[in-house]
Amino acid sequence: MGTRLSRAPVCFTLSQMRFNPVLAMEPLLAGLQEAFRNAGFPDYVQSEVRTLEVSTASDGVQLGEKTIRRLMYRNKTETASILLDPGALTFELTDYPDFEEFSGTFLKALKIVHEHRPIEYCDRLGIRMLDAIQPDEGAVLEQYLVPQAVGLGFLAAEGLEHQQTLTESLFEQGPRALLVRAVRVPNGLAAPPDLAPLRLKLHQRFIDFRGDTVMLDCDSSNSNRTDYSPEATKVELAKLKAALSRSFNALVTPYAMEKWK
Repeated sequence: MGTRLSRAPVCFTLSQMRFNPVLAMEPLLAGLQEAFRNAGFPDYVQSEVRTLEVSTASDGVQLGEKTIRRLMYRNKTETASILLDPGALTFELTDYPDFEEFSGTFLKALKIVHEHRPIEYCDRLGIRMLDAIQPDEGAVLEQYLVPQAVGLGFLAAEGLEHQQTLTESLFEQGPRALLVRAVRVPNGLAAPPDLAPLRLKLHQRFIDFRGDTVMLDCDSSNSNRTDYSPEATKVELAKLKAALSRSFNALVTPYAMEKWK
């Protein structure tokens, strides 16, 4: 899907499917751990995660906390992980290969889960990518990005110390949604609050960089409930990734694409 860049700015990628929950996870743990170990994810950790639960009542909407058990299966290099909640599977990685390999691993993880506890339906399918736009020495962000993504950092020339710039746009078409954020920070990487701290190792070139960085955070999703189908999931993933590619190409400049070849 498009030309693969040798110095691509993507530093973190995730895909997620939300599906019918199964609360009795305990009998499945041994089989799931062995299956994911054989699939290249031998590092296994359990954790308790607090989530916000929204419910409706006669007197309005009620908010409450809910604790769920999360299973994490990570590869040996700590650059990819599978997160399994009672009602969702998330594939995260910091060494994005290409879409075919990325989607293939995600679909294989779903297959493993489906074999141990049937996935009846998909509630939401999504892909999210973080790109760290970090100029080469002697260059500036304005050469890499369109003005809408760079923000008002030029005000720093008037003696103000820039801390952060955030722009955000949401687009919807039926059950599909595309959320695009650009966050400019003065010194290196900044993980979105809902992802921090990242559980995986980032590429060293992103960590070592010092200077103005724009984090592009793009989330493409479909919240239509459908029967689970590996074939339909693969097709929909490609459509969601295409939306991410269009937004990325609209934000970066030809100069940046040449530098990242």
